[in-house]
Amino acid sequence: MTRLTELPQVKIPAGVIHLGLGQPGNDLLPARSLAQAAERALKDDDASYLAYGQEQGNINFLQTLAAFLSAYYPGPVDPDSLLITNGNSQALDFICRQFTQPGDTVLVEEPSYFLALKIFADHKLNLVTVPMDEHGLCIKDLEKTVKKLSPSFLYIIPTHHNPAGVTLNRERRDALAAICKKHDLPVVADEVYHFLTFEKEKPIPMGCFSDQGPVISLGSFSKILAPGLRLGWVQAAPGLIKKMTRAGVMISGGGFNPFTSQVVDAYIQQGLLDTNITSLNKIFHRRMKTMCKALKESMPPGVRYTVPDGGYFVWVELPGHINAEKLRKKSQDRGVDFLSGNLFSHKGHLKNFIRLGFCFYDEAMIKQGVKRLSEMLFQY
Repeated sequence: MTRLTELPQVKIPAGVIHLGLGQPGNDLLPARSLAQAAERALKDDDASYLAYGQEQGNINFLQTLAAFLSAYYPGPVDPDSLLITNGNSQALDFICRQFTQPGDTVLVEEPSYFLALKIFADHKLNLVTVPMDEHGLCIKDLEKTVKKLSPSFLYIIPTHHNPAGVTLNRERRDALAAICKKHDLPVVADEVYHFLTFEKEKPIPMGCFSDQGPVISLGSFSKILAPGLRLGWVQAAPGLIKKMTRAGVMISGGGFNPFTSQVVDAYIQQGLLDTNITSLNKIFHRRMKTMCKALKESMPPGVRYTVPDGGYFVWVELPGHINAEKLRKKSQDRGVDFLSGNLFSHKGHLKNFIRLGFCFYDEAMIKQGVKRLSEMLFQY
């Protein structure tokens, strides 16, 4: 019987290197330091974190999170502009429930995060794509589309894009904020990779534009701490945050994830999150350089890729005649896997693209995985 490595969202057959994974390896999950934080958090005589919790989130954690974000962002973050969530997937689903009806139009980038596309499909939304280039979302195309349609919102991954790896530059961020204000266009910015910038200065997060228009920034501890925590946040104008807290699910059940918030509160206050982010950036930077070097040295002519300056992924373009989905089926039998580009297009385009992740495996495994993939491409 084939033994499988079971992970969320995927099962990996024994002997297969799955370069498509978008999560940190178990060796990077800080169990010991989280246990240390949990011990401190649970010693507190105040057991309010075991109750339903305030709709917006525990006030102490909101203040701690606001202080943490303020240290990284160009200006102070108001706790009233934050809402605690069960992670980005839940937050995106929650936003769809609050701000859309089946059949509404939502704008997405091409490509876009494939599981976000699944959430939009679950809500029966009409998706319209806006193209990207090496600098991120094409703003002129966006404004033309907004003028023609009445979208419920735009979903964008502005920093270290998943899967494209590019970052929206400052000029386009300013222009996007202006369009958001001019057309009253809600912009849902998925900013989970914001803290994972390797060498360049971090861009201004879209959350900092929330005072200029209906910008909703989504943050998560999944990429910078541990996905199993199921903890994240929304940053938006305080009035918009208050509107979200009136949802029936919150009135009934209280705020999202008060128990984990208590543990992460202690983790942040002990300075452990800063340490973890610094460590991840060093590790991921080395792994990214290892992957790109291996691609440069081993790939056949005609293969192109984007060198990211942060995040989790390298976006690879194969020669036009190669169907990545068919290649993937053959590659799995040869001990290597990836995600094919068609998954990241709601119309199934991008057939000759693949997404490779450098966050899960160490450098030796990354080299071996790229070698196996290269051998497959030379035989294709």
